[in-house]
Amino acid sequence: MSVRTRQVSSPPPVLRQTTTPATMARRQTASAATATPQEANARRAELSTAGAMARARLTSGLIYDGTRPAPGTTNTNAARPVDAPLKGDPNHRTPETYNNVINQFAVAHNPRYAIRDSSGDGIKDTFCNIFVWDVTRAMGAEIPHWVDKRTGQPTTVYNYSQSRELDANATMDWLRQHGAQYGWRQVSAEEAQRLANQGHPTMVGWKNPRGIGHVAIVRPGNINERGPAIAQAGATNVNYAHVRDTFGNVPVEYWVNDRGRAASGPSPSPTPTPQPPSPTPPPATTPPTTGLPQTTLRQGDRGEAVRMLQQSLIRLGYMTEAAYNTGPGVFGPKTDAALRAFQRDAGITVDGIYGPQTRQALTQALARVQGGGSTYTVRPGDTLSQIAQRHGTTVDELVRLNNIRNPNLIYPGQELRLPARTYTVRPGDTLSQIAQRHGTTVDELVRLNNIRNPNLIYPGQELRLPPSSSAPAPAPPPAPTPAPNPGPPPSGVGGSAPIGQIPRTGNAFIDSIAADAIRNQQETGVPASVTIAQAILESGWGRSELSRQANNFFGIKGTGPAGSVTMRTREVINGRDVYVNAQFRKYHTPQESFADHARLFTQSPRYAEAMRHTHDAFRFAAEIHRAGYATDPEYTNKLHSLMRQYNLTQFDAIARR
Repeated sequence: MSVRTRQVSSPPPVLRQTTTPATMARRQTASAATATPQEANARRAELSTAGAMARARLTSGLIYDGTRPAPGTTNTNAARPVDAPLKGDPNHRTPETYNNVINQFAVAHNPRYAIRDSSGDGIKDTFCNIFVWDVTRAMGAEIPHWVDKRTGQPTTVYNYSQSRELDANATMDWLRQHGAQYGWRQVSAEEAQRLANQGHPTMVGWKNPRGIGHVAIVRPGNINERGPAIAQAGATNVNYAHVRDTFGNVPVEYWVNDRGRAASGPSPSPTPTPQPPSPTPPPATTPPTTGLPQTTLRQGDRGEAVRMLQQSLIRLGYMTEAAYNTGPGVFGPKTDAALRAFQRDAGITVDGIYGPQTRQALTQALARVQGGGSTYTVRPGDTLSQIAQRHGTTVDELVRLNNIRNPNLIYPGQELRLPARTYTVRPGDTLSQIAQRHGTTVDELVRLNNIRNPNLIYPGQELRLPPSSSAPAPAPPPAPTPAPNPGPPPSGVGGSAPIGQIPRTGNAFIDSIAADAIRNQQETGVPASVTIAQAILESGWGRSELSRQANNFFGIKGTGPAGSVTMRTREVINGRDVYVNAQFRKYHTPQESFADHARLFTQSPRYAEAMRHTHDAFRFAAEIHRAGYATDPEYTNKLHSLMRQYNLTQFDAIARR
């Protein structure tokens, strides 16, 4: 998945330089000299204000959102470097700068990375290694595309007599042989995401023994079951995904260049050894804030406190990772809308302001989602390593949960969140036995796990446990038991057919529709994960007028059991957004909408190919889009993003039991 070029053409003549704000200001100031004195003074004042705003954006705000390549980044002669306008400073690493450096290349929309025959041999090339070259070069930590033939060192001599190009496999070899010399070191997936979130250039790669391999950039974001967040060129050009989405299950390596300095302090060492903190923290330093921010926030605010608020809204399902990555740490319209939606659902004042009332509601909501997670107050002499060992977790997990910037620095009195404990039910287990074994009560397990029938649990079911500092008693050997009878289902959008115990996600909308989606999969084969993702996308989390007025959660047009309604809707025609009035089906109940949605796929010939892939939810989603379910060109990506972010495929597994 990388480019190979046979011939390098001479660089085109430079017709003009990229115009920076400073250059433009100088030119326009010069032209002002021909105006009247009053006009010249007014123009100078205007330029001064514009320059100040530009500097503010460059240092703290969002410059690029990844939808449009920056000037100077689109050279389709991929063997030549580009001069990107935004550069990272190794002495001042921040996640905002790293995000913007990545986004300025707009990898999904940049002709430089478009799949094409670049060498005239009839074979289409991909450009994963070129994108990694461009980003790391802009960050001041170049992973080279050209190296000296004799020494393997990076070179600016771009000819085949003295130099050679690196494909993805050769890039991985270069990191192993020369990377340390240039500040690159191999890390775990967790550490890769953590360091990328501090603004350090980070990459992931796979050396393919039977091909040319693949490489990508690890970007600021969230790690999940599909791995760290990435941006990549290649067979798929995407600005935000996760490792397994594009690499699959191949063995990958993570590399980071953290020789630079994070803005919040020194970068962690490769293997941090926590030292006991001073009895009292230095007076000039504020202890790192953990959990939710303690200050009042509103639209227009920026910084770490806003980022923490955004992460909490993501965890609760009110903000997507894609929305977050348009402005990490920037309280803009998307953060405002997400916060207002949470306030509305929580039954508190809807004002878009994060204050004491909203903080309390978020704290309660997060406690429900985290399911039994507890806190620990740091004592003098404690280290993260000791705390992790004492509570059966890891330093990396404590760092992630508490947004800790420097693992070597914790303070007496600092409150740390601990991860929730879980237990997987074995054959023969009862709630009473599990409670006794883990030092808790049946009532507490019922509360933590939203169990409807305490007499009905299933082998393989994962239960959340309350916090405990002591180790659980050993489990008795499993004994065979007859298969349990189905119990009452969790409350869904409608149905009442028993489907067994369903895990709660903490997201009210997903929890309300999971039962109907699972039931439809059992009856028709349509993956529950796709059904839920479509319902989220088509109904706006159940808040759309169509779902409220017509119980239509999937935007299905025509006449339904209860007639139809006319709504204004967006269509993408010839690449343009067009708004039209259309007739949509109306249903008596939400469950009618879910059943009709499943029938649409099973009875319409256009979805026959999709129905051949019901075992692969991601392929199914792509096939229904390809068959014309939606005109939005990003429809597949949006479904995939929701399925990954909320781990919706867990419901497919439940439906197959």
